Amino acid sequence: MLYHEIHSKMKAAFDATTQNAVYPELGVSIHKKTFKSIGAHGILHGSDMLSCAEHQLDFQKFNSNDKVSDHHSLDVPDYFIQENLSYTISLIKPDDVDVVDDLVILFHGLNEKKWDKYLPWAHELATRSKRGVLLYPISFHMDRAPEQWSDRKLMFQIAQIRATDLFENSDSSYVNAAISSRMETQPQRMFWSGLQSYHDIIEIVNSIKAGQFNLIKPEATINLFGYSIGSFLSIILMMSNPNNIFSNSKLFCFCGGMTIDRMFPISKYIMDARAAIAMQKVFAQLLTTNFSSDSRLGHYQNPSMHPEESWFKTMLRYNHFQAEREERFKDLEGRIKALVLEQDEVAPPVESLNTLKGARRSIAIEVEVKDFDFPYTHMVPFPLTTKNGEQVHQAFTQTMQSALTFYNS
Repeated sequence: MLYHEIHSKMKAAFDATTQNAVYPELGVSIHKKTFKSIGAHGILHGSDMLSCAEHQLDFQKFNSNDKVSDHHSLDVPDYFIQENLSYTISLIKPDDVDVVDDLVILFHGLNEKKWDKYLPWAHELATRSKRGVLLYPISFHMDRAPEQWSDRKLMFQIAQIRATDLFENSDSSYVNAAISSRMETQPQRMFWSGLQSYHDIIEIVNSIKAGQFNLIKPEATINLFGYSIGSFLSIILMMSNPNNIFSNSKLFCFCGGMTIDRMFPISKYIMDARAAIAMQKVFAQLLTTNFSSDSRLGHYQNPSMHPEESWFKTMLRYNHFQAEREERFKDLEGRIKALVLEQDEVAPPVESLNTLKGARRSIAIEVEVKDFDFPYTHMVPFPLTTKNGEQVHQAFTQTMQSALTFYNS
């Protein structure tokens, strides 16, 4: 089967699976499990107690006078978005392997609402290597976001308002209206939602190691696959290595691997200009002033208080904490690899080289730069086309094989 055929068949199978199902024609079984977030209380806006339990600190409740929009679904406090608190994690594994002893956790990109794009990736990784692939939805993405955020009619109205002044904004669309509105109003959401995901991932891995996933061996090797912003989260997990749970893990970054300020997410599919600029501006100010205007975020970015979570700030801006970041990457030599695309305008290859290999190219982390012989973008690296079907499939299999070769090395 070619890539577009695998995509079509995997999408049909994934959409049809409610809990567990085997698909012999695809060579995989799909298993879905409900997971309840433990990372939201004390972190997300709307919680009755914004606090750090570890240091027994309470923080003033977040109280913004800026409404996200006139649409109620975007103004619900983050802690009360139920879809984000109880959600589905999915395991795709070879149908002839009862219990996997090798697992890849796959992290998607920014502003994603469906797993469709990633299903062929999971299929290839699973069937080619007899690994299990766990699809993890980042906070407020995939099925962790309210359906209204994907409602074309409702979001089109918001996008029109955001696009009224073309001199101040660009790339506003119904696809990015929700995330753009929320991020512009409160850019720190990137950290707090990421911290929720961070804690939940730790809980999932600890549950696996405790034998609570009957399809994954407790002693299973766990590697990471991060695409785009998923690479950002994965890198922080590798840098922090909470409770040493990723000491033997490897991370493959696809279309990622750079600091946030060296990514360019302005796109009708990701984030509009006003939101992207607001995010960069706020984090630049916070870093320059040592988080003086946000004591709660400053607490979590204090390495003496939170040596693990504070790696986040080293990945915000290339010229901040560069020495600390590059020293940590030296410790991770051989355990991180990036594959980036020559014509990627969102995640430029040179920025992955600058970040992962360092300013002097003295860090032995491999960054593979590829260019495909068909039209592609950051958002659609493998087009669902029949015209270039053979070339797309070849590029796809080579990319996944690059990841598998790295994991096996």
